[in-house]
Amino acid sequence: MGGVIKPAWKNPVTSQRLKRSLGLAVLTLYGVGIIIGAGIYVLTGQVAAAAGMGAPLSFLLAGILAAPTAISFAELSARHPEASGQAAYAHGAFNNPYLSRTVGFAVAVVGILAAASIARGCAAYLTGLLPMIPIPVGGAFIVMLFTAVACLTVANSVAAAAVMTVIEIGGLLYVISAGQYQTHAYTPPAFVFEPEAIAAGAFIAMFAFLGFEALANMAEETRDPGRSLPRAILLALGIATLLYVIVAYVAVQAAPLDVLSDSPTPLLDVVVGSPIGNARIFSLIALVATANGVLIEILTVSRMLYGMADRGWLPHQLAHVWERTLAPVRTTLLTGAGLLALVMAFDVGELAAAASNVLLCVFIVTNLALMRLHRREPRPDLAIRAPRWMPPLGAAGAALLLAAQMY
Repeated sequence: MGGVIKPAWKNPVTSQRLKRSLGLAVLTLYGVGIIIGAGIYVLTGQVAAAAGMGAPLSFLLAGILAAPTAISFAELSARHPEASGQAAYAHGAFNNPYLSRTVGFAVAVVGILAAASIARGCAAYLTGLLPMIPIPVGGAFIVMLFTAVACLTVANSVAAAAVMTVIEIGGLLYVISAGQYQTHAYTPPAFVFEPEAIAAGAFIAMFAFLGFEALANMAEETRDPGRSLPRAILLALGIATLLYVIVAYVAVQAAPLDVLSDSPTPLLDVVVGSPIGNARIFSLIALVATANGVLIEILTVSRMLYGMADRGWLPHQLAHVWERTLAPVRTTLLTGAGLLALVMAFDVGELAAAASNVLLCVFIVTNLALMRLHRREPRPDLAIRAPRWMPPLGAAGAALLLAAQMY
C-alpha cells in the first residue's frame, strides 16, 4: 500500500525521464536558498511595517506555524516521491482528479507569483547598482536569464543555486555583523507586545518561508527521495527560521522602522549605516540572493507542470524531457513566459500577498490529505512519520493565519 501512484498511461512524447542526481547536502542548500531568497532580502521592511519591534517574533511565529506543515510534507514526500508533489498527495488521499489538478495549478500559481515578486525585489537591487535600468526591465531580464539557466541539466541548475545559497547566507551574516556597529545616533523604541500586529507581520512573513514545500517537486531527481527529501525539508526550514529571527532583530534595532518600512531594499539600509558596511558589495550579494530565489522557483514550477502532464492532468506535450539536458524545457519556458507577464505589471507587496493566500490554502489541503492517509494507509516503514496530531495542527495554523489576514 502507499508508494508512488504511477500514471495510468504511457507518455507518448518521450521515453526520457528526469535524472536522479541530487543528494541531501545539495537539497538542503537548495531548500535554504529558496526560503531565504523568497523573503528576508525583500520583505523585512514590510514585516517591520506591520509588526514594528515585534518583527522578529513575527518571523518566529511564521516559522512555528510552518513547522507542522513541513513535517507533513516530509512524510508525504516519502510516501509519494513524484515531481507533481502536492497534486500527487491530494490524489493519493482523495482520488479526485479535479481536486488534484486544482492543487497542482495552485502550487504553480504560488511559484509564479513568488518568482515574480522576488524578481521585482532583485531588480530593485540591480537598479541600485545600475540606475539607468528601470525595475520592470531589470525584472524581465532576470526572468529571461534564469529561465535559460533552468533549461540546463538539473545537476548544473541546482549546483548554481547551491553556490548562490552560500553567497546569500554569507550576506545575512554580513548584515548581522554590520548591524552591531552603527554610526548614526539611533535609539530603537521600546518593545510593546501587540499580538494582532505580530500576527499581521507573521502573515507577511509566511511568504518568506516559501520553499520547504518546493523540495517535494524535486523528488524524481533525488537519489534517495524516501530519506533525503524529508530530512532536507526539515533542515532547510530550521536553518532559515534561525537566520530570519536573528536578522529581523538586528534590522529593527539598527534602522528606524519608517526607513525599513518604506524601503525596497531594507537590509541595505542596515548595512550602509555601519562603518564595516559597503553598499555596492552588499547590493551584489543581495542581487545574487534574490536571483537565486527566481531560479529555484522556476525549477519548482516547471517540475510541477511536468509532473501534472506526466500524469495526464495537462496536455501530454508538456511531459517532454529534452534529451540533451534531461530537463523539462517546455514547462520551463511556459513558466518563464508567465513570469514575464507578471513581473512587468505588479509590485512586490501585491504579488507576495496573493502568493501567501494561495499557499495557505494549499497547506490546508495538504495537511488534510495526510490526515486521511494516516487513517487509510498507515506506513510504519517510512523513515520519517508525522505524529497523528501534527497534520490537524498544521491545517489549523494555516487556517488561522488566513483568517487573520481576511479579518
